[in-house]
Amino acid sequence: MRLVRSLALLLFGVSLMNTSAARAEIPVLSSFINPCTRSAMLLHCKDGRGGYYGVAQWGNDMFLRGHDGGSGLSWAQTNTRFGRVQFFSGVSSDGNVWVGRTRLIGWNAISRFSTSSGDQGRISCNRLKGCD
Repeated sequence: MRLVRSLALLLFGVSLMNTSAARAEIPVLSSFINPCTRSAMLLHCKDGRGGYYGVAQWGNDMFLRGHDGGSGLSWAQTNTRFGRVQFFSGVSSDGNVWVGRTRLIGWNAISRFSTSSGDQGRISCNRLKGCD
């Protein structure tokens, strides 16, 4: 559940990086953005705790791969966007699978997800207030 919640927060951060001056305006994202290498369609970042992730975007699809330094788990996730709704699914190296969707409403992103271990969750993020 912790890994899935972290990925949802990461997805919110990655989606905001396309906005102008996101790093300066949103201090919540500083841990996501700091040590990153970026090209037109690729992004690779380290989190300072032994974790890293990479993001590739192709049209309406986003592909994420990474490693969580805290748990030692590797993971991969695919996102597909249809208008203001994103559907995502992923798998971690311990066999956990998750699926979910994120709706964008104004400056808010509301994610709902469920995992193969039976966990369910909801995360609401706002560009100014961060996530809860």
